Amino acid sequence: MDILILFIIALGLAMNCFGLAIANSSVSGKVAPGIPLKTAIAFALSHFILSFGGYYLGKWAHYTVDGIEGWSSFIILMIIGVKMIMEAVRRRPETKVFDINNARVIFALSIAAGMNALLAGLVLGIMAAPILKAAFLVALLVFFFTLFGLAGGQNLGLPFAKRVTIFGGAFLIVAGFRFLMEFVF
Repeated sequence: MDILILFIIALGLAMNCFGLAIANSSVSGKVAPGIPLKTAIAFALSHFILSFGGYYLGKWAHYTVDGIEGWSSFIILMIIGVKMIMEAVRRRPETKVFDINNARVIFALSIAAGMNALLAGLVLGIMAAPILKAAFLVALLVFFFTLFGLAGGQNLGLPFAKRVTIFGGAFLIVAGFRFLMEFVF
C-alpha cells in the first residue's frame, strides 16, 4: 500500500476533527488557554489507539473476507465518508457543540471522533497496511488539524466547518474507490 492512500485516509479523518474543532470553537465562545493543546492531544491519542484496535480487528477478519478484501474496504470507507457528508449536510454544526473547556467533554468527543479511526483501522488491517506508519500519520494530522481548528475556529466559522467535513468524507470515499480499483485491476 502506498503512502498516498494512507495520507488520503489520514487527511479524511483529520478533516472530520478539524470541522468538529472549528464548530466547537466558533459557537461555544471563549476557549480557555491550554484547551486547544489538550484537545489536540486527546484527539490524536484516541485516533492512534483506535486505529491500532481497528487494525487488529481487521487482521482477524482478513481471513473472513479473503478474496473480497477490496470490496469490503471500499464499503467500509464508503460508509464512513457518506456518514460524514450526510452529517455535515443534514445537521447543523451547532448541534454538535459542547463546552470544550470541560475535560469530560474533551474525552467523550475524542472517543466519538475516534470511532471513524477504528473503522479506518479495520480497513488497514484487512488490506495488510503498515499500521505503525498509518497510525502515526493519522495521529499527527489529527493533532495539527484539531489544534488549528480550535485556535482559529472563531475566525473560520460554521460554514467552513461544514465544507471541511464534506471534503474529509469525500477523501475517504476516494480512498475506498482506490482500494476497489487496486483490487479489481
